[in-house]
Amino acid sequence: MGQASALLRFERVSFRKMKPVADLIRHRRAEVAERLLMVSPRRTARIMLKLLRSAIANAGNSPDISDTSSLFVSRVDVGPGPTEKRVSFRARGRVFLIRHRRSHVRIVLEEAKDGVESERVRARGSEGKG
Repeated sequence: MGQASALLRFERVSFRKMKPVADLIRHRRAEVAERLLMVSPRRTARIMLKLLRSAIANAGNSPDISDTSSLFVSRVDVGPGPTEKRVSFRARGRVFLIRHRRSHVRIVLEEAKDGVESERVRARGSEGKG
């Protein structure tokens, strides 16, 4: 079972804003995750969509993966990056600290065994139906 991944580092978005979008696509088939990100209204969804497409392209170039249509998102890791700190001067000689937070994101795609979705993907996909 082959794996392909894509890594995004130092994106100037807080990781707290990235986490809900990562939770949306985790353990889903790659095509379903791509469609979900295309219709999501969040700004971070566009960033995650670009990273997912990069991971799919990496899977297409990988010799370990034979069929890119059977890919699913096995891991999405979102973590904080370094914080850029600036100051803003306020009334009465005070200083206010401005923090520009960054985030690191990694998407790992795996090939499902024998073209069949894994148990987690099947269970996740059946939620909300019925």
